Amino acid sequence: MSPATAKRRTKGTTVDLDAMAERCEALKLVHAAQCLPELLEEASREDLSPMRFFDRVLVQELERKNERRIATSLKLSGLPTGKTLEGFDWTFQPRADRGKLDALATCAFIRQTENVLFMGPPGVGKSHLGVALGVKAIKNGFSTQHYILDDLMHVLKGDAAVPPRRLRSKRYLNSALLVIDEVGFRPLDRQEANLFFRLVSARYEKGSIILTSNKHVRDWPEIFASDEVLTTAILDRLLHHVHIVHIDGRSYRLRELDGLLQSPPPSPQAKGGEPNTT
Repeated sequence: MSPATAKRRTKGTTVDLDAMAERCEALKLVHAAQCLPELLEEASREDLSPMRFFDRVLVQELERKNERRIATSLKLSGLPTGKTLEGFDWTFQPRADRGKLDALATCAFIRQTENVLFMGPPGVGKSHLGVALGVKAIKNGFSTQHYILDDLMHVLKGDAAVPPRRLRSKRYLNSALLVIDEVGFRPLDRQEANLFFRLVSARYEKGSIILTSNKHVRDWPEIFASDEVLTTAILDRLLHHVHIVHIDGRSYRLRELDGLLQSPPPSPQAKGGEPNTT
């Protein structure tokens, strides 16, 4: 803070802004400490009452704290960046049930420890929407963790010998929302299938799961070591309280390829060159 703004005279009283900023920092009012001169200037310009000024300080402080919380939570969650509901191309995927997604975006399903299952062929936006709901969860104050299934299996196998009571601190267990992406791209072996069951069982009615899969649930025994009994036990817990979102449409990844295939290459003359006569 510059010497010119280090002190401020208010109604005959000299206020030491540096001392006030230190008190704000001691109270963890970081934004107020950093922006005290600007806040006082606004209060003077708008002729705010002490009560309104104090309320503005508190509101802005809470807003900044929430922004920092969201940024930190997003970083720790493992969620890919740039995937939001606002950024989803609904016109390209008109079969996606926007009403259902808007309802899920309220995060009521997390409060009720329900699950969400996205199903559909590759490239239709399942992962984007699953991640977007994870972002909404963080903005609504819920702890969230994201894994691609292969990465999750690596972590679960590393914890396979750990007693269940010591797993409670693991983020894949204690997060309010766990997002598991790309289920079904490869079959799991028996150990992996059992570990997945242990995870689903531990979270049952305690935390929500968002899961994306390119396979219908009737084909899930192929994923879980061809064990129909184990698959039934997994589905029994996942589908007991579940919102199912089917997306059957065109692949986003193939959209640009389709455009390239449909556009004929420019002729040599169009590029300003001579025609090839050989």
